[in-house]
This record gives sequence, C-alpha cells and structure tokens, in this order.
Amino acid sequence: MSINSYKTEQPRIYINEGSTSVLICSRGGGLLLERMELVVELWEEKIKAQLVPTPDPSLTEQYEYANEHDIKCLVIITDSGVSNTGSVKVRHLELKKEKKVERTYIVKFLQEAMANQFKNPLIWN
Repeated sequence: MSINSYKTEQPRIYINEGSTSVLICSRGGGLLLERMELVVELWEEKIKAQLVPTPDPSLTEQYEYANEHDIKCLVIITDSGVSNTGSVKVRHLELKKEKKVERTYIVKFLQEAMANQFKNPLIWN
C-alpha cells in the first residue's frame, strides 16, 4: 500500500449562516442580573445570545468582546432605560443602525430582524 491510500478526510465544517449571535450589553452599573435574564429569555426563543462574563464590564470591553467573537448585533440595556422607559437599544455594528425597542418586544424585534439578516430598512424606522 502506498502512503496515499492513508489520506484522511478533512473534517467538514458546517456554518449556519442564518444564526446571528446577539451580545447583551449594559451601560452604567453592570446590570448583570438583567443581562442574564435577557440572555435566558432569548435562548428560550432559540436566539443565540451571549454576555461578557464579568459583573461590570465597560462599554469598550463589551464592544471589544463583540469584535473578537464576530458579533454584529448588540442589545444595550441601561438602568434608566429599563426602569424609566422600559426600553433597550438594538445596535447593528456592521450596518451602523440603531433602534430603541420596548423591552417587552425585544424577542419579536430580533426574530423579525434576523429573518431578514437585519437588512430590511423598515425594521429600523
């Protein structure tokens, strides 16, 4: 037998292009519990979500984490936003788009946005 008959196949890598990961961020005050609750809520709806695994990351640290993990969509919560207005900000880094979304509608918004890979201009109005 020749050495060529022992060639090994390269492992196949499957990439689900439709699966966008979302980074749950906070601005001012860590909001670890709120970030964790939102991650779990998104997981329950089969939306891939992550958070920076530290109690009080700076916004810069969170942006760096998103960049390192190729995450384009951020959901940014603030203490005043959640308690006063009940809203969060959704920011798409690549498209440079941002929208304030009521906290209770965040799952629906993300599902609709991901269905169109965030490129439907109507979702940002």
